[in-house]
Amino acid sequence: MQLIETIILLFIVIDPFGNLPFIITILEQLDKRQYDRAIFREMAIAFVVLCLFLFAGDTILTFLSIRESSVRIAGGIILLIIALQMIFRSASEMFQHEYSHDPLVVPIAMPSIAGPSAITTLIILKTDATVPAGYVLAALAIVFVLTLAILYLGRLLMDRLGHRVLRALEKFMGMLLSLIAVDMIMVGVKSMLSGV
Repeated sequence: MQLIETIILLFIVIDPFGNLPFIITILEQLDKRQYDRAIFREMAIAFVVLCLFLFAGDTILTFLSIRESSVRIAGGIILLIIALQMIFRSASEMFQHEYSHDPLVVPIAMPSIAGPSAITTLIILKTDATVPAGYVLAALAIVFVLTLAILYLGRLLMDRLGHRVLRALEKFMGMLLSLIAVDMIMVGVKSMLSGV
């Protein structure tokens, strides 16, 4: 998997367009300066969390004696569940709890940005010998820059595009993610049957 493919995969998994309506709703009481500061803070926290899993994920797998095929199958199932939620539900409906204004870490940094699907995807990419670790880190950084730009312009995008267009983008990304998830499960099953 090359750099562009890794960027596309991580972009779909992190899903900035799908998370945008939810994040806008959570931060709707903040003025522009407070909103910008909150977005930058939450993105920085999410990036650190994902980097920790990127560099320590394989160590955790080795310690727990978990095979790569198991990670692929479990990761594919998780991604498929997330994809189905993206297709059949809105991002805001995935989180039913009440949060105070300008929340810290939860629910924006985690689990909206650095969620189970992103963490699992990074661990799988790190354990994949065909994907250089530098590519994964570079792809993650690029995706975070793109996501940060989308979220910074979030209110403008919401005004220009509207909820319906963003929902359509989310569902389209959900369809793409479901294809990736099924392929991941199939590769995991093939690896397991071959004894990898």
